[in-house]
Amino acid sequence: MIKTCCFMVGMMFCLALTAGESAKAQSVNNQEEQVHISAARTAGDLKQARFVLDISGPMPFTAFLLQKPYRLVMDLPAVSFEMAQGIAQVERGLVSNFRFGVINEGRSRVVLDLKGPARIAKAFGLPSVDGNPARAVVELEAVSEQQFTASSLQEVLHVGRNGKRSSQSKLVESVPLPRARAKNGRPVVVLDPGHGGIDTGAVSASGVKESALVLKFAKVLKKHLEAEAGVQVILTRESDKFISLGGRVNFAQAREADLFISIHADSVRESYVRGATVYTLSDRASDQVSAQLAQRENRSDLLAGMHIEEEDDVVADILISLTRRETANHSALYSRTLVGALKNSVRLSKTPARSAGFRVLKAPDIPSVLLELGFLSNRQDQSALTSKAWQEKAIRSIVASVKRFFAKRGSQQTGLLGPSKPRG
Repeated sequence: MIKTCCFMVGMMFCLALTAGESAKAQSVNNQEEQVHISAARTAGDLKQARFVLDISGPMPFTAFLLQKPYRLVMDLPAVSFEMAQGIAQVERGLVSNFRFGVINEGRSRVVLDLKGPARIAKAFGLPSVDGNPARAVVELEAVSEQQFTASSLQEVLHVGRNGKRSSQSKLVESVPLPRARAKNGRPVVVLDPGHGGIDTGAVSASGVKESALVLKFAKVLKKHLEAEAGVQVILTRESDKFISLGGRVNFAQAREADLFISIHADSVRESYVRGATVYTLSDRASDQVSAQLAQRENRSDLLAGMHIEEEDDVVADILISLTRRETANHSALYSRTLVGALKNSVRLSKTPARSAGFRVLKAPDIPSVLLELGFLSNRQDQSALTSKAWQEKAIRSIVASVKRFFAKRGSQQTGLLGPSKPRG
């Protein structure tokens, strides 16, 4: 009996070791299978162009075209990019700009801005030959606007790992709403680290990326808010991935957020502009800098190759109109509270409370602000934003502002947005 038990234990131990080794081998294989992209280039002129990616091995991809502006979009699996953004070999002929990055978990994207309407003549892959890298190739031909709208805009081409076209489908964008989380009786604050993935946002002269800076800041802020402000905090993104502007708004609405804070560290042409600024939504920008900033931020979806549909801003229901007004009042209340808290700890811009038409602030039922921590285009601001001491001071002020906001909101509640109190 004892020998039998020992034998069974030994067998189980061996099986566990084997499973562990198998999992380890599978992990190694998965790492080896990730494709590395080492170079990109374009050949051709304004009538025809061939775009080539040098890749380490076979790679499936999808290619389609978008307009306003004209773009070629290539969706890839998770890959490792080992090349520089905007390299000169790509921007020629039909191609005016080039960018790439993560679009979401397990998916990467390459976007080419085109100088005019075009069609995808061919899309295919080539194997490695005589030591040369494998290639993913898309060939473009210029077409008329009418031809583009009639056919090119609708087609999605799929290329398999074998390098051959596997199918063709129609372009339909669908973004599922995320599942809501339970509130656990606490107000929900959604922090929105701006940009991410293929959209890096502003980049300072020394290479500091806005998307990485604000994500790191938001993660630390989340810990302090949950520990000190009695709120539940959810981030729209917790990694370097792209989320559309509408997707960020949907995210907050699906989680029935009580407050939405979009966090940025932008850049402007005027390098002397510096200091933290808090923006609320307005159809008319409070100043020219705000208008330019909102226009650039609202192009994030286009830069990432997302297809933007025209929005209908007409409000037919009087209750929705009243809710919008109530939301605007609470957004203004939090803006004043946040500015008041920040002014005692960090440098503010000359006009710290501003407004503009940021798409990310357009949830009609959630008080929302966009917080510019500072400007990466200003040397002093960049130094401050990357300083741990500055970040700690800013976070303490934001935590204090959130606590004060929910205390004030509770005393000013009119009932349209729902009470700021525990919910079952």
